[in-house]
Parts: sequence; C-alpha cells; structure tokens
Amino acid sequence: MFGMENMAKQFLSSPEGQKMIMEFISSPDGVNTIKKMVGTPEGKKAVGTLIKTALPALGLSGEEMGMITGILDKFL
Repeated sequence: MFGMENMAKQFLSSPEGQKMIMEFISSPDGVNTIKKMVGTPEGKKAVGTLIKTALPALGLSGEEMGMITGILDKFL
C-alpha cells in the first residue's frame, strides 16, 4: 500500500497529473465532488492536499504559493 501512495504522489506532481487535476477541478463533476468532500475532516485535508499539488501548474510566484499554502495549512 505504501508503494501505491508514493506512485500516486509522483503522478500527481508530474505535469500530466497536474493537468488531470486542473481538468477535474474545473469540471462540473469535480466541483460537485469537492463540495461533498469538504463536508468531512478527511475531505478537507484531501482537498487541501489536492490544491497544494496543483499550485505549481498555475505558474504562481514562490511568494504567492507560500501565502496560499499557509492559508490552507491554517484552515485545513
């Protein structure tokens, strides 16, 4: 199981994985799934992790990414 988690993290941090995440987040199914997930403590943590993983694909500066990550850490 531990190996699968590492493989998933590697994929999600790749350009292909980040593209897949961005497409899912912006789709109607993705929005509905996120709304349902945020209602649980585990879901909040998962959504925070998902957003943090997708941040590099947005082309934000290090400062902007740091601010967003800090906010997520504080509230999730």
